[in-house]
Amino acid sequence: MSSGKKNKTDSLTLLKIEKARLSAYCTYQEKLIGLKYDYFRENYSQVLGESLLPYDDKQNVKVSDLLDAVNGVITKLFPGTFEGKFLPGFLLKMIEVVMIHVVNKKKRN
Repeated sequence: MSSGKKNKTDSLTLLKIEKARLSAYCTYQEKLIGLKYDYFRENYSQVLGESLLPYDDKQNVKVSDLLDAVNGVITKLFPGTFEGKFLPGFLLKMIEVVMIHVVNKKKRN
């Protein structure tokens, strides 16, 4: 009878250990999600632009960086136009991404 009690104690101990492990894992995952959410909130135009570009991940980052540089020049040439007063920079980038899709589609056909 004592081996049955010991077995129950071992099972309870194992369950407590597993509960602690899962709790730590969930806390870790919540922090990762929070970091990803913060990154997306701060860089949503870049993330969306890169995900919509028709190339592989590495090329999408390069093209997105190039578009950001081009947009920097455009906003200097037309101050106030693309900084939320008339047309937000995010919309400008999305227009550029759509144009890339159209050109890319025509190349394939």
